[in-house]
Amino acid sequence: MHLFVSNMFRKDHKIYIQTSYNVLLMKPALVLVLVALLLASIFPIAASAPEKRSLDISSLTITFDKTDAIFTVNYDFDRLPKMYLLLFGSKNLEPKIRSMFANFDYEIKKIDQDQAILRVKNFSRFEKGYYLHDSRIKFGEGIRTIYIYTSDSTEPKKYSGMYIFNWHSVPGSESNKLLGFLKDDLGLDWVEDAKITKNEDDKTIYIFTDEKSAEIVLEGTDRAVLQTSDGQAYELLVKQVKEENEPPKIYLYSTLIYSTPNIYYRS
Repeated sequence: MHLFVSNMFRKDHKIYIQTSYNVLLMKPALVLVLVALLLASIFPIAASAPEKRSLDISSLTITFDKTDAIFTVNYDFDRLPKMYLLLFGSKNLEPKIRSMFANFDYEIKKIDQDQAILRVKNFSRFEKGYYLHDSRIKFGEGIRTIYIYTSDSTEPKKYSGMYIFNWHSVPGSESNKLLGFLKDDLGLDWVEDAKITKNEDDKTIYIFTDEKSAEIVLEGTDRAVLQTSDGQAYELLVKQVKEENEPPKIYLYSTLIYSTPNIYYRS
């Protein structure tokens, strides 16, 4: 009986030691997993994979306050960056916010894992009974939707899917609209001296100078891609309008908004 109890103790002791050893081994493993998750949230998994933004600004609400404005920035996260924020705090968002709004004079009033609130100074000017913002200030990246509140209305104005040009009017009467979008919204200053042509099958528009170029390619019936010679790519939305006994008209829209819209309202 004594031998049986002793063996059982030894057996239990071995099990205890083995279990404790496994737990000790798991701790470094858990640390390694957490480190791997954090690194994956910061660096792309593969250099060949297309880059995915970890912070996606889903909407911006602009509330006018005389010549100033309050920006409420709403953003979405991938799962891993949100885990990073929970561990290390929302202060790590400030560089991204500063990059997005580098062209504005502002102070950060609040920032957390769901939104940031900025007070933007001298966003508009007062003139002849109206507040006006007509400077088209560029964002650091595109924003899906902008809501604008002014004191003369209880309902916001919604800006989304900005119209760019009519495909059949470029080259032609809407070339300046396309060039204005490229210059003012995407910051391609070189297009001021650019020429515009279209290929024979009416599927590609070329914008070019001696040194730089861009092309817009229709891909199917609802999508187009703008590609620049320096490697930048932008997805555009295509809308077709069919009229009786006529070929469909093709209109192109930007899926993102890259600069502030012109706004004016009565004081």
